[in-house]
Amino acid sequence: MPYHSEKYYELVVAEKQIIEKIAQSVTINTSKGNIPFRLNDDSFRSIFSSSTLDIDNQMLSRLSSDKKGYEIVKLGHDYFLHTASPLIFQKETLYLENFRNITFLFENRSEQYRRFNYLVLTMIMTCGAVVFLVTRWLTKPLKYLSRATRQIANGHFDQRVKLLSRDEIGKLSKDFNKMAVKLEQTVEELKDATRRQEDFIGSFAHELKTPLTSMIGYADMLRSKKMDQEQIILSADYIFKEGKRLESLSMKLLEMIVLQKQDFTMKRVYATDYFDEIGGIMYPALKEENIELISFAEDAVLQIEPDLMKTVCMNLVDNARKSMDHGGKIVFSGKWCKDEYRISVEDTGKGMEESELSKITEAFYMVDKSRARAQGGAGLGLAICADIVRMHHAKMEFASSPGKGTCVTIMLREAKKI
Repeated sequence: MPYHSEKYYELVVAEKQIIEKIAQSVTINTSKGNIPFRLNDDSFRSIFSSSTLDIDNQMLSRLSSDKKGYEIVKLGHDYFLHTASPLIFQKETLYLENFRNITFLFENRSEQYRRFNYLVLTMIMTCGAVVFLVTRWLTKPLKYLSRATRQIANGHFDQRVKLLSRDEIGKLSKDFNKMAVKLEQTVEELKDATRRQEDFIGSFAHELKTPLTSMIGYADMLRSKKMDQEQIILSADYIFKEGKRLESLSMKLLEMIVLQKQDFTMKRVYATDYFDEIGGIMYPALKEENIELISFAEDAVLQIEPDLMKTVCMNLVDNARKSMDHGGKIVFSGKWCKDEYRISVEDTGKGMEESELSKITEAFYMVDKSRARAQGGAGLGLAICADIVRMHHAKMEFASSPGKGTCVTIMLREAKKI
């Protein structure tokens, strides 16, 4: 028995020495890599350790004889990879542990997270800026559309939108411009219709004045003077004819000014009879102001619209009357000049400056505004006359000198000699 005990003791010592040599060998082999390790017996007690780390070996209890394990342990600010593996040595189970510092992996991971966060933040800011610029670029035409819409709502119908692209917004801008053009045209047509109606009212009132003056003059003669039967019939005939002419004239002026009709039926009129009729109509108004009317016409057949051309002639004679203060002379004549028949109205009135001649056919233009208003003028007579003359494919010319009078000439092409 003692021999057995001694022998057993020697074996144990030898086994420990072998284990220590193994541990030393492992230490030598691993010292270059700086990997600390620890060797434990089957009771999980440390036999040898090259590490000063205070890491428990609780993981060993969860390992079987053929199972390896690992865990990550944090000590302070450092991280360690703790691995364990069982070793079978002479039917005895030992456990080998080692510890590797892997703090650099966590630091790298943290650095990568930080860089990733910076990258994501930068991308978000960049995308936000790009989205802002793109949105601003896309909505810029809409702002132009909104501003143009407000301008049109305020009555500025000439507003248009610049075409900045060919996409849907560009198509919308193009359609908006088409709508604005159509709207402007419609508004202008409405304004023109309103203006024509106003012109008609003013024109008709203006045209009523001259024949009414003649009718009142003949009516006053019938009322206040003793006249023979022939004169009574003649005066009544003038009143009747002027009344019928006004009835016809009102409709023709309505068609010409408001409806802009230009295709009136032309009639054949003898110049001498036509001039005599106009002179007779104007006689009472001219006699009252002591104005002499000299009327003569060379024989011709005029192709005209009688009522409208009569309006022109009476307007010219009446304007000549208004240009004189106390008496004077008006020459109302019709003469042939080559292939044209020229109707002229020449007066000995105040005349006009040459700069006024190009403006007198404009609507509402009056050379002497105070005088015209005092005599009931509206500045529409010559504008209407110009339209009627153009409708006859004729020309109207003016010649005037201050203090010497004015001469108006109408050149008719549609006339034939008798």
